[in-house]
Amino acid sequence: MKRITCIMLLVLGFVAVVFGPAKSTAANGDVTVTGAARATFAQGAALGSVALKTLEVGTGVFIEPDGTANGVYSAVLTGRSLLGQSQQITVDGKVLSGEVAPDGRVYFNGVATINLGNGTPSISGVPFSVSATSNSMSLAIDSTSLPAAQLVSGNISIN
Repeated sequence: MKRITCIMLLVLGFVAVVFGPAKSTAANGDVTVTGAARATFAQGAALGSVALKTLEVGTGVFIEPDGTANGVYSAVLTGRSLLGQSQQITVDGKVLSGEVAPDGRVYFNGVATINLGNGTPSISGVPFSVSATSNSMSLAIDSTSLPAAQLVSGNISIN
């Protein structure tokens, strides 16, 4: 299952890069964020009762100069439940808005379907937001902000 998820994320990132919008130019202010990567959380990161270890992400986002955005964000958060069982939480999001900070960090947000990986039904319409650089990514799901995860493989491209 983990292997299939990783392959799906890599394919999603490849599709976003190949078929996504053309690279932006400084003149028009358009920004694209694409990538497929794996990142690790610092010890202590948790979502509910799941102690998180890794984040696998695939994204393709196009941000307009007016702050509107279009794209997808897919992530698999892997960790351990209170009982020590491996648990994968999936986030499948539609990006609606975004912006680029003066330091080059990109922020985008939207709504997602979350599957907690514990046998309960998926939850739709959950707000999420992401802060990304080329080497780290922070994710907030509803009112829970996770610490930045540091990329260990793959890449996030901001153009």
